[in-house]
Amino acid sequence: MKQYEISAPVRTFTGEAVGVQFRNGTGYVNDGSDDGRAALAYFQRSAYGIREVENGDAPIVVEPPADPNPDGVTGGSIAQTGALAEGPFDPADHNAAEVQAHLDGADAAEAERVLDAEAVGKNRSGIVRQREAVLASKQPAPADDTTDSKGADQ
Repeated sequence: MKQYEISAPVRTFTGEAVGVQFRNGTGYVNDGSDDGRAALAYFQRSAYGIREVENGDAPIVVEPPADPNPDGVTGGSIAQTGALAEGPFDPADHNAAEVQAHLDGADAAEAERVLDAEAVGKNRSGIVRQREAVLASKQPAPADDTTDSKGADQ
């Protein structure tokens, strides 16, 4: 079993992505389980840095209890406050309606990334079963052929 250090595209990201905890843009995962291998595959397809570490190199991460009222943070959801989360959209941090709304506004690459993250994360059937339809809707429309079926010279 190998241990890997994962570097998030946003170096200040603290949170979870596809089951891996990050602090200040760095997380650790091993390939000793199906979940770990799926997370590594996701990170390889996305804009994450991956570095194999020796067994003693990876720190043991102990998360302190979350401060319920950190300085400068007031209550309210993103929709209420207009605040944006740092880092890429993680469907695991959102309910199904929020994920669907994000997919509606996403381009093809972002939709595929979010659907992949959903499949290795919460794997909600209502989102995952729509994969092909969502991705098909992101493809460019075929060119419109305006010539009539009898030909242009009739």
